[in-house]
Amino acid sequence: MVEHIFRKESRRFWNRNLPVIPVEGKVPILPGWQGQLGALPTEEKRTLWQNQYGDNNIGLLTGFDVGDGKIFVGLDVDDDRLLNVSLQILGLSNQQRRVVLSGKRGKKGATIFARAVKALKSTVIKGAGGLGNIDVLAAGKMTVMPPSVHPDTRKPYEVLGEPILNVDFANLPEITEHQIKLMKVTLGSEHAFTLTMGESTHDAGVALVATLVRTGATDEEIANIFVGLLPRDYSGNSLDELPGWIASARAKGFGNLSDEDAPTLTHALVSLALNAGIELFNDGDGAAFATLPHTGSAVAYRIKSDAFKQWLRHQAYVVMEKAVNSTPLMEAVATIETKALFDGLAYPVFARVAGDDEIVLIDIGASDGRVVKIDKIGWSVEGGSRLKFVRGAGFESLPTPEEGGNLFALKDFLGLDEHNFRLLAAFLINALKPHGPYFVLLVEGEQGSGKSVFCEIVKRVIDPNKAMRLRLPDKPQDLMIQAKEYRLLSFDNASGMKAEMSDVLCTLATGGGIAVRKLYSDGDIHVMSYTRPFIMNGIAGYANRPDLMERAIPIRLVPMQEGGRRTEAELLAEFAELLPGILGALYDAVARGLENFSMVEPPRHLRMADAAKWIKAAESALKLENGSLIDAIAKAQDDFVIEKVNEDPLVTMLRLVCRNGPFEGYAIELFAEFRERRDSVPEHALPKTASHLSNQLKRMRPAMAKAGVHVEYVGKDRKGMKIRVSLDGGYQTAF
Repeated sequence: MVEHIFRKESRRFWNRNLPVIPVEGKVPILPGWQGQLGALPTEEKRTLWQNQYGDNNIGLLTGFDVGDGKIFVGLDVDDDRLLNVSLQILGLSNQQRRVVLSGKRGKKGATIFARAVKALKSTVIKGAGGLGNIDVLAAGKMTVMPPSVHPDTRKPYEVLGEPILNVDFANLPEITEHQIKLMKVTLGSEHAFTLTMGESTHDAGVALVATLVRTGATDEEIANIFVGLLPRDYSGNSLDELPGWIASARAKGFGNLSDEDAPTLTHALVSLALNAGIELFNDGDGAAFATLPHTGSAVAYRIKSDAFKQWLRHQAYVVMEKAVNSTPLMEAVATIETKALFDGLAYPVFARVAGDDEIVLIDIGASDGRVVKIDKIGWSVEGGSRLKFVRGAGFESLPTPEEGGNLFALKDFLGLDEHNFRLLAAFLINALKPHGPYFVLLVEGEQGSGKSVFCEIVKRVIDPNKAMRLRLPDKPQDLMIQAKEYRLLSFDNASGMKAEMSDVLCTLATGGGIAVRKLYSDGDIHVMSYTRPFIMNGIAGYANRPDLMERAIPIRLVPMQEGGRRTEAELLAEFAELLPGILGALYDAVARGLENFSMVEPPRHLRMADAAKWIKAAESALKLENGSLIDAIAKAQDDFVIEKVNEDPLVTMLRLVCRNGPFEGYAIELFAEFRERRDSVPEHALPKTASHLSNQLKRMRPAMAKAGVHVEYVGKDRKGMKIRVSLDGGYQTAF
């Protein structure tokens, strides 16, 4: 038995710039292991892996660059009967070897190493009639390397041909789309299985030759395939007859497609897309996506999007030298969408931020699909991600973060006092939580206090977009459509807000959804469910319902001094220089939060306990006293709620009713008291009926208690529920 496999062997691979990872049996150990393909681990990570996983197997990632525009791939042949035909097609036959054979053997079959163009995607070549499969392993795949121990046989894997550590990659065979097509046609034919048996080969051979000729195989390629399929001890005369079969097939025109059989432009576009190295998948909720070669595995495009259609048009022009009009393009897109929905795997799709309580991934908008990975150790820029990000309308890139920054640079830049800076830092940390709930940032201030610019700066830190400032929509479904596109929503100059919209905003912050009809003409229901952080700004009074206030981080800005104003262009130019360091410091705080999250007790005096726990876990990175961010939120919420409640006409009326002592009675009696004093408060601002009054009392009861107005339910009889309303400090004789 081989011991300390990973500890002993990994450095030999790293020294040749080969990306290897620890493997348990055949299963990679590291979460997000596909992301290791982008760059070799640091020396610190190498030592950590060797110490932690020293006794595990060693796995080699496929899909890495081997020069000349090629990548390293493996052909995992799981059936010994298919090994010889694979070697023949790749030009690795013992008789005429033009390239170097390198691979490994395990329990059965073998894996053959080769080169391929970067656009090649992993695929499975399925065998028919009892034959096994061949897995083409490209980017996102892994193969266990000798001297690792096979989990079934408990014996080490064996080297096939030359060890990969000794091979010049330029001497490996190159596998092409054409060769893969030949393999698919061959293995997918039931006649191939007959040939491997070496019996009754005539009819099977004639039929397979006709298929291969129609596929575009050359005479030499057909001969190699037959030599590879027939048993080594075959004594029949099929190989002697083969040239005649090929000549007959060509004479019958199998190599010339008729106009009727020629593929349509739609079919050609679909084939072009599928052979370009894209990955098709769906989100499990009826939306189809594809990854594109130039942006890597992490960035997803909606197949119906203009970006995907433009890419396909460009491919058609480059490869086919053909301009494509709308009809075949739309037909091809519809076909590709169907394949993604029915044949593709289902993955969740994220906007800007993804992850869990162990890791956070941020799509910074890099053209090559690089992402920021944050874990308990820190943050790094990685070459890709197993998770999928979609870039919504107007998506803009974040700069690459830098080490050594300081989040307090935001405090000085924005001119915030200590209390407001802590509130802002808490919101930013919470906004990078991969899943909700999220506090709402409510920004108030007089005209000229810089509310809009302040909110734009916050959005540029989390989720920059061409639509920096949105109008608060009137309809819930419009809000959810915006939430689909943006990670962080910023609503500018909010004024009045309907009760329905306030409730939907609460749902957006804590999780939930709305159900609407897909079309006005049908009865199908479409559920729209998103959880997002968001910002709102206004002069005052736009948020006055307790449910929203208790989910809020309120900030009040003071007017800027006259003579000290700068233009927005000046501010944004200065901020752009600070942003990389600010991001680095913010990501450091998130890393600290991940490290501490499981050990932190959630603050239970705030309604948003899960969000508060995430913030509390991260605050030590800012070198602040324990609980300071949470205390700042609690104080701001109390002050905000008390102020808003005291401005509410209902509270004003209750104070009038109780100015000489508590009220005790039924809702209808309290409503009558209101009607007697209706000249004191605008009637349109008060409940319309006793039932409305009862509901409003229940909804506002916790918030009113903070303002010293207490509502108690003291018993129920045949007349209904009895209510007691009292004020702090006993009777109030003055108002």
